[in-house]
Amino acid sequence: MACLMNSLKAPVQALVKTLNLGTLSLGKCRMDAGEPAALTRMFTLKKNGMDFVGQVRVRPGDPAVRIEVFNENYFDEFDQPESAVLDNLAGKVLGRLLKDKELPEAVKSPIREYIEEQESSGEKEEVIEPGNERDLDKIFERLNQEYFSDRIKAKVMWGRDVKSRNKSGFRYGSYDEGKKLIRIHPRLKQDFVPLCVLELTVYHEMCHQFAPSYKRNGTWQSHHPEFKKKEREYKDFKDARNWEKHNWHRLLLPAEENAELVIA
Repeated sequence: MACLMNSLKAPVQALVKTLNLGTLSLGKCRMDAGEPAALTRMFTLKKNGMDFVGQVRVRPGDPAVRIEVFNENYFDEFDQPESAVLDNLAGKVLGRLLKDKELPEAVKSPIREYIEEQESSGEKEEVIEPGNERDLDKIFERLNQEYFSDRIKAKVMWGRDVKSRNKSGFRYGSYDEGKKLIRIHPRLKQDFVPLCVLELTVYHEMCHQFAPSYKRNGTWQSHHPEFKKKEREYKDFKDARNWEKHNWHRLLLPAEENAELVIA
């Protein structure tokens, strides 16, 4: 089960329409007894002929909003990280809730406050000095020794950058099982991208060889429990995922446009 509790940024909201989350259907509103501003509401998402189930919960406190998707294979439908999909999904679900005329103002008010708080909270960017620390071969060799006892046999290289804006998604890296080749998107070279994000991307693709995909109930499972357990062993996993959660939309831009933003 994946969930989002406190990440809804204005730049992400602007991208909601470009990400095909599926057809959203909200269930009946269920107010929690004893809490006039507490609500739980189920929802379904129909995508590629499959139904996925989740729920949104609103209640006083921190976090005020919690969104969950119960079917983890829902995220296999996207090239983006789970955090990016959840950010977009939060914008879509909360937007629908605010349009519900039958929803009490006592519930809408904390939703609005939550959104405003997330829009106004800025994330401090970590600046990495350029240098040989972004040498993919050295990163691969170090990770292989530290986490895999040198058992991963693969080549690693930078992929080809497209000099245009990505409209709906960004794929950090890929692993070609036949060629035993890891490709990393060159936009991760940029100085504003923390080193741990680049390292986790390389490590993630190495995990695909360590914990290969398998077929279950007629569906290929790539990010299965064994894979996820190994992925979370990376020491800076949480820091890297947190940065991705709040900054992934910047990687939709070509490096030149990000440079212009910094200069401006």
